Amino acid sequence: MNKQELRGYLQKLGLTSDEASVYLELLEKGQGTPLSIYRLTGINRTKVYRLIDQMEKSKLVVQEIRDKTTMVSPAPIERVEELLKQKQGVVAELSKNWSEAATMLSQMQASRQAETKVKYYKGKSGIEQMVWNVLKAKKEILGYTFRDLSHFVGAKFMNSFVEEFKLRNLKMRDIYSDEYLASQPIDNNWAGKIDSRYLPGNILAIPHQMDIYDDVVTFYSWNEGEVWGTEIYNPKVAQMQKQLFELAWEKAKKA
Repeated sequence: MNKQELRGYLQKLGLTSDEASVYLELLEKGQGTPLSIYRLTGINRTKVYRLIDQMEKSKLVVQEIRDKTTMVSPAPIERVEELLKQKQGVVAELSKNWSEAATMLSQMQASRQAETKVKYYKGKSGIEQMVWNVLKAKKEILGYTFRDLSHFVGAKFMNSFVEEFKLRNLKMRDIYSDEYLASQPIDNNWAGKIDSRYLPGNILAIPHQMDIYDDVVTFYSWNEGEVWGTEIYNPKVAQMQKQLFELAWEKAKKA
């Protein structure tokens, strides 16, 4: 072990980098004054005085006044051994209680993961945010389309969304309604990224927009002056909605 490695070892025992430097220099020289410590270590002279007082409190050095000067001596290496034993005691205590701590930490993590998060949105900007959030999807997106969204958010926003959708190589299956057909849908150049099917209203009424992706279920609508949206983050809710979508998909007709 060289001197640099020894300095690192002392730091692992709890000494700061400066404390380790001072202690090793004093140990080599036997003792020194604040001035000589400054010259040996290059530590700021004002800081050296504070450092010596701090190390004395930690019993790492001893100060002695001699003929108008202060002599500083290193504590015996047994003091360093005490630090090692203290560290060993802390590690032993931590190891002893780890099983109980790990159980509690796991429970806290599971509790956090199981929490249902609900977000509410209002206005056009809120709907745009919800639509843009769909781009975060890691897996296939499922959806029910009430009306052509382009008429509400505008062609510029929708074109930007579609381009980003294609850049991220996302895929979506979508079931659209009678209302969608009546809304004179616009071709947004999805380039095969969406597989759509039609389901008549007498089989399934689709009164609002709905997207399902990952562990998220979203509902949003801009019908009859009401503009609102909700995102529900819950894996069980999302899983059930995905299963219901598959049942509807089987009954839907290809576009």
